[in-house]
Amino acid sequence: MDKLKKLPFKVLFYLGFTIVIIFLALSYWQLSSHYEDINNLESLTKYESLLKISISDINNLSEFQYVQIDNNISILHTWLLRSRVHNGQNGYNRIDLIFDSNNNYMVVNRGWVPLDYDLNSIDKYENYKYIGKLINYDTQTLGQDDVPQSNYLFRIDKLFIENDQSISLPKFYITLTEECGRNIECINLTEPYDAPHLSYAFQWLFFAICLSIVILRKNKLI
Repeated sequence: MDKLKKLPFKVLFYLGFTIVIIFLALSYWQLSSHYEDINNLESLTKYESLLKISISDINNLSEFQYVQIDNNISILHTWLLRSRVHNGQNGYNRIDLIFDSNNNYMVVNRGWVPLDYDLNSIDKYENYKYIGKLINYDTQTLGQDDVPQSNYLFRIDKLFIENDQSISLPKFYITLTEECGRNIECINLTEPYDAPHLSYAFQWLFFAICLSIVILRKNKLI
């Protein structure tokens, strides 16, 4: 205790170790994200028996379940999800809002389309198959906001779509994994899970160690 009172750089000691704790917290967060991505990737790449369901069943299911939505589905509205790249080409993801004969609604990420994709070419009554994985909606973050009554989206935001269309949605949307439609490329669901969380975790840990050494040396504790 006496040693701490006689520190030559008290401000550096207390402020510095506060920053060290922040660095360690960031390292832990990145490490947790790394293991979460591994678990998600395992779930995404695991194709258990195809479960045939109706839209009304979705709230009783879990994320990443492999499902097929029953027939008698129509498309209410279509958006283009901005800034999506496929094989080095810029484009969009086509996002459909579908509904069944009981007026149950659901969002579908159908897949990648090029920049010149014509929304007017869509047959809203074509008998598509809806086979894919159930996915959690995107989280609203700071940045570009979606515009009501627009044909474009920045994210698949459940609350925004519900307010924009005056409907209620189930707790998941579906990303199609096969039979995505004419001139539409199915999405590789493993692509979002290549973030370098592990290297960031080591990076923050390295910063914490370096700063700790500087603080201790400046205060002549090592």
